[in-house]
Amino acid sequence: MFLAAVARPQYDDAGNLIFDGKIGMWPFVTSTPAIRTSRNRPAGTMVTTLVNVNAEEYQNFVLNRVLPAIKAKMPSVSKRVVIQHDNASPHASVSDGVLDAIQGHFADGWEFRVRRQPPNSPDLNVLDLGFFASIQALQYKSVSRTVDDVIRSTLAAFDELSEEKLDNVFLTLQAVMRIVLEHNGDNHFRLPHLHKEAMRRAGTLVANVACPVSLL
Repeated sequence: MFLAAVARPQYDDAGNLIFDGKIGMWPFVTSTPAIRTSRNRPAGTMVTTLVNVNAEEYQNFVLNRVLPAIKAKMPSVSKRVVIQHDNASPHASVSDGVLDAIQGHFADGWEFRVRRQPPNSPDLNVLDLGFFASIQALQYKSVSRTVDDVIRSTLAAFDELSEEKLDNVFLTLQAVMRIVLEHNGDNHFRLPHLHKEAMRRAGTLVANVACPVSLL
């Protein structure tokens, strides 16, 4: 129902936040007039309905919403961005070839590449690993009875979620990658607990998880 795009938050050398990592979140919906009168609304009232997310719809959202949002919000010296998404069928509509075709029409210096996430590995997907769960925890604080209510509460939760929470998920992702290497690619392991909040309060939180050379 939603397309969410995030990146790791960025800080300057003094530790000041310059990018909160939240590129955007967009619902796959459309507004159509109600055909019949009901006890909730008269006929002709605009009603929000879900849209089937096919290849065309997904490509439209990425090209016309995600890419412009990246350019507007995400600091990048090189202007080279790797877009990573999972292996859902509609996602095949966004490829390096498609991006090359549209980038040729712009002279702004941005370059976009696409990489697929490992199949059947939600622990290697930053959204599934913790970001969506954090949003749901905030969303459940409000009561949603209609599609519009769900959209409002979800977007509000997206805006409310702190950059620290998002940065924590990216650190956990690095720890998961290390564990995958330690288990020779297997996925039978417990998710790591890094005690990030305690380390952040103590000022000892690392920027990145170390990976021994022996695992490479």
